[in-house]
Amino acid sequence: MLETLSLLNVRDLEVALPSEDGDITLVNKVSFSLKKGKTLGIVGESGCGKSLTSLSIMGLLPPNIKVKNGFIQLNGKDITKLSKSERRRLRGKDMAMIFQEPMTSLNPVYKIGYQIVELIRNHENISKAEARKRAIHMLELVGIPRPNKVIEDYPHQLSGGMRQRVMIGMALSCNPGLLIADEPTTALDVTIQAQIFDLMKSLQDKMHMSLILVTHDLGVVAEVCDTVIVMYAGEVVERTTVEELFESPKHPYTKGLLAALPKLEEDKEVLSSIPGTVPSPTDMPKGCRFADRCPHTFDLCHEKSPKEFFINEQASAKCWLYEEQLPRKSPV
Repeated sequence: MLETLSLLNVRDLEVALPSEDGDITLVNKVSFSLKKGKTLGIVGESGCGKSLTSLSIMGLLPPNIKVKNGFIQLNGKDITKLSKSERRRLRGKDMAMIFQEPMTSLNPVYKIGYQIVELIRNHENISKAEARKRAIHMLELVGIPRPNKVIEDYPHQLSGGMRQRVMIGMALSCNPGLLIADEPTTALDVTIQAQIFDLMKSLQDKMHMSLILVTHDLGVVAEVCDTVIVMYAGEVVERTTVEELFESPKHPYTKGLLAALPKLEEDKEVLSSIPGTVPSPTDMPKGCRFADRCPHTFDLCHEKSPKEFFINEQASAKCWLYEEQLPRKSPV
């Protein structure tokens, strides 16, 4: 039974690319839930299905990619069954998303104020003057100096960090219950990254919203998230709390990601890496998808895809190393 306190429930989500030879599965039976006011991190290398999962929730998949199976519940309603216009009404008001590069998300030919005002008025029956007043308040809330002036600027007149703050203010202008941030600071320098994450955490606390953070940066996960799912080759291979992730990672892939974090040993920076690359969706191995890169494989790993095993109350892993554990029956 799904948790009643959960804002979002994703169950057995499959995302596919139709082709002449049949559907190519890009995201395979992904399940997770997110409670109100909490932060979930989705972690993994590029090409693991993190962004496709978040775009599926938003209803923003590219036209040639489709949700094939599974469901996505927001506030108890299966939003995969909604029409395009109904999904459009949800975006901005009930859920919002911040993308990697704000310059591609903001329309370069319209002023900042116009874009925020239009978003607000699309979802709420208020006057242009009231929407403008709220837009200025949101820019002030996200730490933009002189919001009365910035509202008249075009996107190219702002720095990358300022544009990202505008995107956050715009995303939160209708007080959504769910915010998805997909690598929101990739294009920014380290100092600005820290400021943006501090801002998001502060606004989350003020507005009591739930947050999904899509990232490859485990350092950010440690600072921001409550729970984590680790994705590899379109599948969830581990789900856990952030404390358990760093204290006792379970899946060999997760251990490899943590080992790849920079370490200082005898005044030298030591880097580790996971050999090989993520398999192509058109050429997935027969058994465990990580087997060809894993240092702990045995025959079964190459023959049969592992189930998800519940290791303790806080963690599960999709790995045959835990075969003696009970299979997991419901997502964290």
